Amino acid sequence: MPQRITVVGGGIVGITTALELQRRGNQVTLIDPNQPGRETSYGNTGVLSDGSVVISNNPGLRKRLPKLILKKSNALNYSLGFVLKRLPWVARFLSYCTDRHLDHSSQALRTLQAHSLQLHLALITEAQAEHLLRKTGWLKVFRSDASFEAYEMELKVFERTGVGHTIFSEEELKQLEPALNPIFRHGVLLHDACSVSSPAALCDAYLKLFTEAGGEVIRDAAKSIRNPGDWEIELRDTASLEADAVILAAGPWSAEIAKGLGYSVPMAWERGYHWHLEPGPGSALQRAIHDVDAGYVMTPQQQGVRVTSGVELNDRDAPLDDRQIEQSIRSARQATTLGDKIEETPWMGRRPTLVDSLPMIGAAPRHQGLWFNFGHQHNGLSTSTASAEILADLISEAPVIIDPSPFRPARFSL
Repeated sequence: MPQRITVVGGGIVGITTALELQRRGNQVTLIDPNQPGRETSYGNTGVLSDGSVVISNNPGLRKRLPKLILKKSNALNYSLGFVLKRLPWVARFLSYCTDRHLDHSSQALRTLQAHSLQLHLALITEAQAEHLLRKTGWLKVFRSDASFEAYEMELKVFERTGVGHTIFSEEELKQLEPALNPIFRHGVLLHDACSVSSPAALCDAYLKLFTEAGGEVIRDAAKSIRNPGDWEIELRDTASLEADAVILAAGPWSAEIAKGLGYSVPMAWERGYHWHLEPGPGSALQRAIHDVDAGYVMTPQQQGVRVTSGVELNDRDAPLDDRQIEQSIRSARQATTLGDKIEETPWMGRRPTLVDSLPMIGAAPRHQGLWFNFGHQHNGLSTSTASAEILADLISEAPVIIDPSPFRPARFSL
C-alpha cells in the first residue's frame, strides 16, 4: 500500500532512498537544510568502488597505532580533547580490529558495493549523466617496497571477496598513468571500479529524476521528529509535515536527530578536506589515485584536480584545520604536476562512522514507521543505491536481494 514517506537528509544516500521509495509507488518528500548533495556527498573522491571493503578498524590498525598517535602519518590528524571526550567510543571502535570482524564486514561491504555499482550504472544512463562517468578504475600507488608489502592483508581480502584487481610494477605504472612522476614502486588497480567527474552533478541528475516524477524537495532543517499518531516532522522555517513513515538519512547529523527519539547511536565523525588545483602541463590524470604512503587521494574533477586529505578526528563542528590538507597538497605535487589552488580555502566535510564501520540500514527498534539509513563512513557514494534498495524492500516487505542482517540497527543496544 502506498505511503506518505519523508526522507530526512539530502545527501547521496537520502536522494537515492527517496528515488527508490518513489518508484515503489510512495508519495515521497525529501528534506535538507541546504541544496541536496552539497554536504558530505559533495566532497568525496567521486569513486564508485566495488572494492572499498577493508574497514578502517582492521587488524592492521593496532600495529599502526603508535605512528598514528604520534601524528607521524598524514592519514590521521586528531584533537586530543575530542579523543579523550569520546574515549568509550574510541575503545569500542578499536575492539572491532579483529580478523573475524574484518571477514564479516568485508563480505558485507563487497556485496553492497558490487550491487550498488550496477544500480548506479543503470541510473546514470537513465539520468543522461554518462558524461560524468569514467570507467578507468581506482588506482592505489605505493612509494616503497615496504608499504606495498604491508598492503598484503588488503590483497588477501580482495582475493577472498572477489574484488577484481591488477598489480602493476614500476614500469607498468608509467604506461598506465603517464601523469604520475616516477616515484612509485608498485600499483594496484581495482579495474571494475568507476568514478564520476562531479559527485554534486551526479546528485543533481538523480534529484532531477525524483522531482520530475513528482517528488517534493523542501529546503529546511528538521528540528524534531515526533510520533503522536502519524509521524510529525517539525521544521525550522516552514510548516510541520505529517508522514506515515520517516527515513533518517542525515549522515553525520543522524545520531543527533535520533537522540531526540531516545536512541543512543554509537557514531563519531571522520572529518575530511579537499582542495582543487589547476592541472599542470603535460599528461592529465585518467583516474582517482590513492597515494597510500602519503595518505591522500587525488582525482580529476570538473573543478580541477581534487586533492583530499586523510581522516581528522575532531568535534563535528570544530573550526577548520588546514594543516593536513596542506601536507596532502605538498605530497600530491611530488606525485604529479599541479598548478595553483583554485579556491581560497579548503572544503571540509564530516563522514558518519559507527563503531563497527558498517552502515545502519533498517527499522528503528522501538518506533513503527521509523527507518534508519546512515553511517556509511567513507563509502556513501559507493553503497548508496544498494542501501536504498534494501530499505525499500524492507519497508514494502518484498524479498531482499542482499542480506540486510549485517546492517540491521538492532545489532546495537540503542
